[in-house]
Formats: sequence, structure tokens, C-alpha cells
Amino acid sequence: MRKEIPACCGIFILLILLNSQNSFSFSFLKINQSAAKTNITTPDYLKASSFVHMSARQFEAASGTKLNFFEKIYFKVVQHKVRRDLRINPDLLITDYYDQKKDKFKISVLWFVIGVFIGPFGIIAAYTSRQTKGEVSKKNKIISVWLGFLAFIIWFGYFFLF
Repeated sequence: MRKEIPACCGIFILLILLNSQNSFSFSFLKINQSAAKTNITTPDYLKASSFVHMSARQFEAASGTKLNFFEKIYFKVVQHKVRRDLRINPDLLITDYYDQKKDKFKISVLWFVIGVFIGPFGIIAAYTSRQTKGEVSKKNKIISVWLGFLAFIIWFGYFFLF
């Protein structure tokens, strides 16, 4: 009786898998030679030349966010910098100014450990230390030391209060 239950369950699971509507298929791709020869053009909204001629209201409509007074001023400053760079390179794109790797957080184990073991002094060290080439960014360093300090508070509280 006990051997029949796993066998029945296995058969039941197998039947469910076989009767499912999902199927795996494959296909062969044939490359069209005329399509391979076409040039890929960048859209107008990525070109810096169209960004330079935008007004603040047009940028608000394109981005979907309302700019406050200081953001409008910064928008004009960025437009001026892009206009200056367009004189050097007329084929400039907005994506040249944005680095996707820069915005991602990556924890620094060294600064996390410093935050765990020396606590508030680690925070002071992170804020006052200088960044050298090849080192983690200051933002990642500070966030890592604050996470370590949080672990320090939990550890310190558990060790001394219990």
C-alpha cells in the first residue's frame, strides 16, 4: 500500500505535465541579405541636437514629470553643456552622457566590515576618505558602511542588552 502512493503520485504528476498546454518548439532563422544591408538609424529623441532645441515644457511632456524651478535651471545648464559638446561631435547621442553601471549599487565588503566592527568611526572614515582610481564609488562606500553600522547596532544591542 505504501509503495502504491508514491507511484500513483508520480503517474499523476507525469500526466499533468504531459497534458499541459505549454510546448517547447524550435525554429530555423533564415537571414535576409537585403535586411542585413540596411542601416540602422537612431531615433530623433536620442539625438543631442533635438535635446538642445527642446524647451522645458517639451521636456516635461517627454519625460512625464514636472520640473521645479531649480530643475529648470539645471536643464538649461545641461543644454548649454550639450550644445558646447555638439560643436566637437555633431553626431552626439544622449546615451553618451548616461552610464548604466554607475547607478547600480554594489556592496563593498571591506566598508561593510569596517562599519560592523568600528561602527560610528567607520562612518566618519567613509565620509572623510578620498576616492582613488579603481576603488568603489563613494556612494557605494557610504551605503555599505551604513549597512555595516546597522549590523553593528543590532550586534551591540544584542550583546549588551541581553
